[in-house]
Amino acid sequence: MNFLNVGPWELAVILIIAILLVGPRRAAEIARTIGHATSQMRRLSEEFLSTIQVELQATGQEARQALESVAESDQEPIASIPDEIQATERETRQVMQEIIEDVETVVKGGREIEEAQDEEACRE
Repeated sequence: MNFLNVGPWELAVILIIAILLVGPRRAAEIARTIGHATSQMRRLSEEFLSTIQVELQATGQEARQALESVAESDQEPIASIPDEIQATERETRQVMQEIIEDVETVVKGGREIEEAQDEEACRE
């Protein structure tokens, strides 16, 4: 027995000193109180450990079920992500090309308007 680095001889010395300080009757009460506290601590520790064990088992079972549902699902595999990225890149390029063409059309229209205004100014 080695509790908190206190061996049996050190414990005996502590008990003898406690009996001398508080008296034999009071020492018995203190020992009984310490025994009850120790048993309560042990019981709480066992409850805590059993609760942790139950929660760990439940979490493991949930993780297993989640993995099974992912494996059984009809979703596309993760390998299709690069394909999705490439498709998105192509769509983005097309949209950007359309935007560039629209901007060029607007700029050309603006130039034509300016040229028309310049011609009218020259006529006047």
